[in-house]
Amino acid sequence: MFRHDKFDTGRLKGKILDIGCGQFKLEGAIGLDWFDYPGVDVVADLDKPLPFEEGEFDVVYSNQVYEHISDLIKLITEVHRILKPGGFMVASVPYFRSSWAAIDPTHVRQFTINSLHYFVEGTLENANHEFTKTTFGTVEVYLDSNYGNNPFRWLFTRLALRWPYVFENSVLSFLFPFQTVTYVLTKPAN
Repeated sequence: MFRHDKFDTGRLKGKILDIGCGQFKLEGAIGLDWFDYPGVDVVADLDKPLPFEEGEFDVVYSNQVYEHISDLIKLITEVHRILKPGGFMVASVPYFRSSWAAIDPTHVRQFTINSLHYFVEGTLENANHEFTKTTFGTVEVYLDSNYGNNPFRWLFTRLALRWPYVFENSVLSFLFPFQTVTYVLTKPAN
């Protein structure tokens, strides 16, 4: 009854790129990282164009990477370029209230529930601030996908996702800080 929605990793099918995989690449994925760790297939600078063809991947996945990127708009535009129509990007990052968001000196940004809505057509954020012509068609947001279920997590997740600006600017976000936010942005099929 008190289960909060979590990202279903069973959706990771087809040709997958794991950006920033480090030594823990997703099974069956092509691993890309800044450094040549064991298991990394492609070493590349994420501040430059990605070394892949347009429409090459079904899924572009990243875990704890986007908070390190200095030009996020450029990287998301590149991810959009290399995704097939109907493909999707999964990005898991520290939530801005989490101590993990501030503890790492290499983090250059923090993320709220609506941070990636700027890249999704039809959202208030995209309508008011068009940073790029490249847009995704839909966005899904999951909070604390890697944590267990309990009544408090269920309640606060529902409140936060329903009214993100109210929740994040109130004492509630201090009382129950989430640890991670996961975004799933889908490239339009046409």
